[in-house]
Amino acid sequence: MSENNSLKQMATQFVNRSPFNRWLGMSVLSADEEGLVLTVKWREDFISSPEIRSTHGGILAAIIDATGDYAVAIKVGHPVPTVDMRVDYHRVAYPGDLRAEGRVINLGKSMATAEARVLDASGKLVASGRALYLIRAPQGK
Repeated sequence: MSENNSLKQMATQFVNRSPFNRWLGMSVLSADEEGLVLTVKWREDFISSPEIRSTHGGILAAIIDATGDYAVAIKVGHPVPTVDMRVDYHRVAYPGDLRAEGRVINLGKSMATAEARVLDASGKLVASGRALYLIRAPQGK
């Protein structure tokens, strides 16, 4: 992925406008015409099972949703609402920062499809997903 500073700045603005993303500790590592890469700093609040210290699946799903959304957003110029989403969990995500990679698969006139992968700190795939997003004008326009 060859980084594009203006797309990275745009994606960063989209990510930072959400209090939920800020709570997650989400930030943009890179963005270009092919997609984007996000990172999420791991925190104790993510634990689902204290016995095995696994990250809650809802956290992983939220990261997949956001990554797909912002991959579409940098193509259309604004964040987009999710219409449908599928998530697959591949292995337990133990404590450690997470990396998410997203790209648009199809960009239509009213809908877009994007896919995302979440990797653990060692680069292993922990979850992946695909979502459908509604392309519409941003609120207030």
